[in-house]
Amino acid sequence: MANPSTFVVPMGIPQASVLISGASFAGLATAYWMTKLGYRVTIVELASGLRRGGTPVDIEGETIEVLSRMGMMEAVRTKTLPPRDFEFKDENDGTLGGLKASSSDDLSARRYEIHRDDLLDILFEAVEGSVEMKFGRSLTQIEDGPTGVTVMFSDGSQSEYALVFGCDGNRSNTRNLVFGDADASAYFMGGYFYLRVVPDTGLLPANRTEVFSVPGLTAMLNGYEDRTDIALAFRSDRQIDYDYRDKAQQRRLIHDHFDGLGWKVPSMLAYVDTDGDFYFDRANQIRMKSWSKGRVVLVGDAGYCVSPVAGMGGSMALIGAARLADAITLHPGDHAAAFQEYEDKLRPFVEEVQERAATDGMSLLFPADALELAERNRKLIEGTIDL
Repeated sequence: MANPSTFVVPMGIPQASVLISGASFAGLATAYWMTKLGYRVTIVELASGLRRGGTPVDIEGETIEVLSRMGMMEAVRTKTLPPRDFEFKDENDGTLGGLKASSSDDLSARRYEIHRDDLLDILFEAVEGSVEMKFGRSLTQIEDGPTGVTVMFSDGSQSEYALVFGCDGNRSNTRNLVFGDADASAYFMGGYFYLRVVPDTGLLPANRTEVFSVPGLTAMLNGYEDRTDIALAFRSDRQIDYDYRDKAQQRRLIHDHFDGLGWKVPSMLAYVDTDGDFYFDRANQIRMKSWSKGRVVLVGDAGYCVSPVAGMGGSMALIGAARLADAITLHPGDHAAAFQEYEDKLRPFVEEVQERAATDGMSLLFPADALELAERNRKLIEGTIDL
């Protein structure tokens, strides 16, 4: 891999300014690398602060290499969660199969799990003070020109930047402004899911995941020392017309599908009805013909969301930011060549992960019908399923 420390700021653009839209993993990691590469970085984020909450992040494979290059793996290890058992359950809470957690002393496992907020803090600490943060604002217009990108903000101000990075997630505003209709790039995977993180529920021991499925419906619990993740997912062969801002409507959709189901679902539904933030969305991926246009490039979910089913959203954001930095280092002063290099090298990996999530991932975690569920359960009982 290229070493960003060798980067030379392009001629004619001393301390060139770049804009990053989005202050989550992709945005903060991109800000880290662009600062290292000699750019002056501004991050704009619609929320009033860092977006907190969400499920833990798996750190393995190339993600470990990336965080090591960033000097962050020691901080990640300090915050690493204990390993968890993974069990598939029947209606009587019997275990069909699963995977026992590796011993915490098993260094060969080379896999870490960390709470999302802890990783967010590690990334933010690395860029705080070296980048300009614009919270509570968004982009309203992006005009790409031969020497720079003129950006209009929601407060009426405007600025020009050498490059713009769209790191603003699955519903990317940057993607909408530059590439047009976002739905044209969205691949519907045939389902919807609800996710909420609450204090420890007592529904399962700490350091365990439990999954219960009937045809077309899945309930999942992740147990930690001080909190529980509650996930409910249902399959649908068509997209549902709903308002992603209408929380009451989303709660009704969950009840319509899960009321009357057994196992621990009634206790889980009780948390659906209490006050608190939750996430509800269709299971989808972002599949685009190109991740860049002119001087604007997308990183992470904005350009290639692999879906929560893949369990790699955070990792893909970190990998994407590092791969983009490597490409810019190889092609200093030539953003078109750098963006093409970034896409050519990363796209095969992204497409492999997306395809695996859309097929094996969905059938494993969210079986669509009785035949798919029976086949999954058979493999679990025989111990032949690949987890």
